[in-house]
Amino acid sequence: MTGDVGEATAASFLRSALAADSAVFPLAGFPAWLERQREQQRLEVRRIPFAALDQWHFAPDPCRLVHRSGQFFSVEGLRVETDFGPVRSWEQPIVNQPEIGILGIVSRSFDGVRHFLLQAKVEPGNIAGIQLVPTVQATRSNYQLVHGGRSPTYSEFFLQPGRARVLVDRLFAEQGARFLRKRNRNVIVDVDQDFPVEEGFVWLTLGQVGQLLRVGNLVNMSARSVLSCALPALDGANALAGLAAPGPFGASLLESLQAPGGVQSQAELLDWLFGLRARHRMRLQAVPLDRLRGWVRAEDEIRPESSAHFSVVAVDVTAVGREVARWSQPLLLHPATGLNGLLVQRIGGVLHLLVRACLFPGNDELFQLGSTVSRADVDKLAGAPDAPAFLEHFIAPPPERVRYDALQSEEGGRFLRYQSRYLVVELPQGQAVDLPANFRWMTVRQVATFNHFGCVNIEGRNLLACLDFSA
Repeated sequence: MTGDVGEATAASFLRSALAADSAVFPLAGFPAWLERQREQQRLEVRRIPFAALDQWHFAPDPCRLVHRSGQFFSVEGLRVETDFGPVRSWEQPIVNQPEIGILGIVSRSFDGVRHFLLQAKVEPGNIAGIQLVPTVQATRSNYQLVHGGRSPTYSEFFLQPGRARVLVDRLFAEQGARFLRKRNRNVIVDVDQDFPVEEGFVWLTLGQVGQLLRVGNLVNMSARSVLSCALPALDGANALAGLAAPGPFGASLLESLQAPGGVQSQAELLDWLFGLRARHRMRLQAVPLDRLRGWVRAEDEIRPESSAHFSVVAVDVTAVGREVARWSQPLLLHPATGLNGLLVQRIGGVLHLLVRACLFPGNDELFQLGSTVSRADVDKLAGAPDAPAFLEHFIAPPPERVRYDALQSEEGGRFLRYQSRYLVVELPQGQAVDLPANFRWMTVRQVATFNHFGCVNIEGRNLLACLDFSA
């Protein structure tokens, strides 16, 4: 194995991905269950001025928005200078949350099929209210009870040694365009004994989750990130013995997952990525929030002078069914719908994914691998001279070439009603594509291997989770 999971575990992940339904919790009962969760968990969210924030204030020298406890997160100003890309310098607000949180999913086998325990949870920034999240989704401040609430349910499986068997444990970066070096543990554990399933939690196979991922704004960003870890990198076909996808695209994914090589070898791809990291630079400098060039600080918003970017706002939240009944906090507001798009193509008979080496100021590494196109301001760029490479393939693509199409939200605990259109589009076999220097074709197996080593960014991981082996 090139990944950190054994062959038996890899096979259990794949069998789960091909299990479209389950007697443990049939999907036919999901709508009624979800509606019950909506009735039991409710949030009222309203915009407020910064001065009305409870326990948050603008600290001086340099000016930044912080919590009274000194924990949770802060919103700070940042100046960026780089020698890569069309824009070489800019200033922006950024979320500084240095603590490492836990995004953990409990799994268990029922009748030989692995199921995953997801939770229905509402966050203040969610578009559709309730969403499916990992079993445990908690910052260090949350599980150390800085908020004064209850300990997250099932956190003992991730915090107490010996309570569960770890299948996957990886440290992944969050959105480098909005977070400063923010990382979370993405963990999948196996529990082999009975335990009570609390209200608001549900056992699902990966195949069931794959179907729910076709429903807009239902499976949240953190769950998608963790579930990308269930795409193991395989050395051979042993783990696939006896497994077959029901559809042609799923079969192509399985073939690509076990392919021994692609257009380029893994060594060549590593040389390419490390070469980009060696050749380019990025310099970061802290800037007071009230002195950011190109930004306006108003009573209720820190906004860009143009409308092309995000802004910082404040909200007051009243909750039913949460650890804390009321709080206020800053959120990042995006005015438009973004795009997270992936091109795929059969090359030499093997399905390849077109990945992009991305540079974002908040990431520890200068370059990570991401989707073909990921932009928050795609509407104004369509047809423009400075449009990102390959954007034209995602503007009204032929329906017969679309392999996945759904609106998905970003994390509702930090983003206010921000969503992107997730698209997977297959190019005709043999269609020539000119690749810029920061793009490469990779097999599913190669991308999964890079993901194991933490080289795939949040946008890329989220699209990996949406690849449907049952299609």
